[in-house]
Amino acid sequence: MSKFVKFTKLRTSTDHTFWAKFAELKIDKFKLDETAVINVWGNYNLQILNEANVNPMVLDFAAFNEDVETILHNSSVVCCGKMINKNTFEAFKQTNPETFIESLGKDLVESIMDGSSLKQPWKLSLFLLLAYSDLKKYKFYYWVAHPTPLKLPEMYYEEPPKPVNEEFTPAQLQDLSKGFFELHSGLKNYFTVLISSESKMIISDLATGVNVIETHKVYEKESQEYNEIYFAFYDPCTSSEPGWPLRNLLSLLLWHCPTYCFTKVIKVISIRGNKAQKSIVYKLKVKKYEDTKKIRDTLFHSHLVGWESNTNGKLGPNVADLSDTMDPTRLSDRAINLNLKLMKWRLVPDLDLEKINSLRCLLLGAGTLGCSVARVLLGWGVNNITFVDNSNVSHSNTVRQSLYSHQDAVEHKYKAYAARDALLNIRPSINADGVILHIPMPGHVVGESMMESTKQSLEKLEELIRNNDVIFFLLDSREARWLPTVLCAAMNKIAINAALGFDSFTVQRHGTRNFSVPSSPDLEVKNPCGLDLGCYFCNDVTQPGNSQTDRTLDQQCTVSRPGLSQIAAGLAVELLVGLLQHPQGIEARALMGRNRENISTNDTDFAGLLGGVPHTVRGSLWNYDMQLTITHRFTACTACSAPVIAEYKNRGLSFVMDACNVPNYLEKLSGLEQILKRTDLDELCYALDNLSDGDEDDNESKAAP
Repeated sequence: MSKFVKFTKLRTSTDHTFWAKFAELKIDKFKLDETAVINVWGNYNLQILNEANVNPMVLDFAAFNEDVETILHNSSVVCCGKMINKNTFEAFKQTNPETFIESLGKDLVESIMDGSSLKQPWKLSLFLLLAYSDLKKYKFYYWVAHPTPLKLPEMYYEEPPKPVNEEFTPAQLQDLSKGFFELHSGLKNYFTVLISSESKMIISDLATGVNVIETHKVYEKESQEYNEIYFAFYDPCTSSEPGWPLRNLLSLLLWHCPTYCFTKVIKVISIRGNKAQKSIVYKLKVKKYEDTKKIRDTLFHSHLVGWESNTNGKLGPNVADLSDTMDPTRLSDRAINLNLKLMKWRLVPDLDLEKINSLRCLLLGAGTLGCSVARVLLGWGVNNITFVDNSNVSHSNTVRQSLYSHQDAVEHKYKAYAARDALLNIRPSINADGVILHIPMPGHVVGESMMESTKQSLEKLEELIRNNDVIFFLLDSREARWLPTVLCAAMNKIAINAALGFDSFTVQRHGTRNFSVPSSPDLEVKNPCGLDLGCYFCNDVTQPGNSQTDRTLDQQCTVSRPGLSQIAAGLAVELLVGLLQHPQGIEARALMGRNRENISTNDTDFAGLLGGVPHTVRGSLWNYDMQLTITHRFTACTACSAPVIAEYKNRGLSFVMDACNVPNYLEKLSGLEQILKRTDLDELCYALDNLSDGDEDDNESKAAP
């Protein structure tokens, strides 16, 4: 061993729970702020007896606890730290280590000079953590420093180090072990060991030791003389040389007790082992200097050092690659949340993501539109999706309906179940479900043998709509949308309709309904609110009927251009999200095509957080045109008018049976039949056309209005 004192450097080990917790805090709390200094706690576990040269300081999930009291326990030694996380690897690499340790390490010097570390010794164990976290690949680059003044006076061993059992009696060793174990984990870092004139060992804090040096006695209940004083520190190193923490203890003594340090032998106990049974006693002497004041002052004006070596033994950062160890499901959730949080942090700070991901979405139809809508909902982080469909996956579906595979078609799986399973494969944590259900439809006669199944279907559909927040109408026939429209109007649910033609589409939000005060909409309002907006059937002049009768195969299927469903599905979901982020919600006033150039982003009464919210979006791929139009609520609508809803609430199943079996039943009930008999019908239609802003589109198929 060299005569002059050298110090063994420390090592840090990061548990995967530390980075998992940090990833969570990075997304939810720290965000993109790379200047914030994050307070962290490290600890040495006394139960781990490492045979290597260093027992590492461990950083785990408890490192981010705000209160040190929550991690104090007798089986550990606590250290306080400061962490800065850079947003890019380039910023991490360009951080100057000397500037970093000087900037954050000044707290150590201040705690020594102002004496706060005498009562809070964990401040002497300050560590610094510079990090860059790649949250997409789950690689964490980090470099830890244990700052200490560079220019510590030269010291040598007054006598060779000796095991603690050669320095103290068995009784004193027992007192040392007991006293150390009973100290709080925040006080185990540094403390004082006093030997009284009766050879009794007393464990006390650093402040007591400094007081003893200055007065050679302690004033408690009575004056007590002490023959010997030792300063102790927890040493995680197992080498013959003392560990790095001793440097800061000596710096503290040189500041508060300079005369003692430069003239006396400094007796130090390196506490090792979980019960101090492997401790070593060092007796150190400071080299003689002519100007001790200059040496002392130089110490606290010198640079700070203390960067750890990496796993290759060189000065530099370590890398924690947790891509294989972290839970894949949680990885998926965090990655999805990261994309959305980045949108919120960078572009839309007021975006309410909780309102979106807590939505319960019911998708009526699991075909081309249903699959596409589900994928966009996943992108927005929606956690609850239920499919309703009664058909099976066929070989013609797999290339156009994005949730299905060839194997689904081979097994002839129900679409609702196959779509559910596909979502779970994409995002395992999602709450997805599939329901096999035939929806009763006007014009599709229900015979006596189908009464019970129709009743069950109605009850199930009512339950589903009641238990969900948003209902998407993605069905392949017009009449299949009628009963869901009635139920959504009766329950005042958010209803989003999407329908396809060959090269045209319609996306629409249904208006809200208040049947307690029946009234006609104000047709002169340019941008009506939700209450005055129509539903999918408000343009109709006849009740929906059986569109499948006398139709060839190509007429029974919705034949559309392959790219159309993604366009319509994307607009349907974005329409919903815009509605949710609007101050008026489902009552938001409708954006029309002619408003787009005049609308102000500051007009919060009209434009929501994500802009204006239209009532109906009509598009055509023939001329790549898209129109924002409005359909006013129709008081004689066969689906959402007051008479129809009242009859549904009063008669339930029998009302549905009449709608299915009795020709023109809905036209008579709603009052549409009487309107069609009016002698001034042509003039009325002309007036309505002038107010509708080009509401009709004759190019759409049977599925689009």
